[in-house]
Amino acid sequence: MPDKRRTLGQHMLVDRKVLAKIVDAAGIGKDETVCEAGTGYGILTAELCRRAAGVISFEVDKKLFSHAQEQLKFQNLELVNADLFKTANLHFDVFVSNLPYSRSRDAFEWLAMQKFNRAVVMVQEEFADKLAAAPGDKNYRAISALASYCFKIEKLFKVHSKSFEPQPRVESAVLRVIPTSRITKETIKNLNLLFSKRNKKASTVAARAGIKADFGDKRIDQLAASDLMKIVESM
Repeated sequence: MPDKRRTLGQHMLVDRKVLAKIVDAAGIGKDETVCEAGTGYGILTAELCRRAAGVISFEVDKKLFSHAQEQLKFQNLELVNADLFKTANLHFDVFVSNLPYSRSRDAFEWLAMQKFNRAVVMVQEEFADKLAAAPGDKNYRAISALASYCFKIEKLFKVHSKSFEPQPRVESAVLRVIPTSRITKETIKNLNLLFSKRNKKASTVAARAGIKADFGDKRIDQLAASDLMKIVESM
């Protein structure tokens, strides 16, 4: 039987040198609150607690959550056994996470609705490339447009598979994310719906949404994020 965490895309960071680079990159101040998705073994969580005024760490796995409760004894730590990306009205300054590969899209859609100062996240390198894809690129998707519209993203460094347990079959990348715009859940839903028509002529799709705009012969997947949002907001 395959490892459950492997099938969920959950690989625990065990390389402390990489961990230190992530925490340093976050630049956490003593007066800041950090939100973490995926407590895991608590290695990253412990370092965050040593830097921040407070840490809110979410772990959906009950066994890992119980282990964290036993091992992590920080007064400034709040452990939550729930799915962070289904949580609303959370107040934090910095988001830090070694994201499960299967939840990376959920994380960025959730972050697009939140108010925060910055994030440092580790994702699959292929997903990082998708976030950076430009209009017309093969990898350009709804999440690419969302990332372009809502964030300024910088790829900081790559992480080898040997830094994880179990080892993934792919490489990872650490990103710094600075929010530039916030959008609603409805906007995200409509953006994903719009990309279900990604090969359609943009002017035709826009006309059906009640927008008079001439995008020439461009398809939906060739439009810049700002043009896509004009269509989405009228849907």
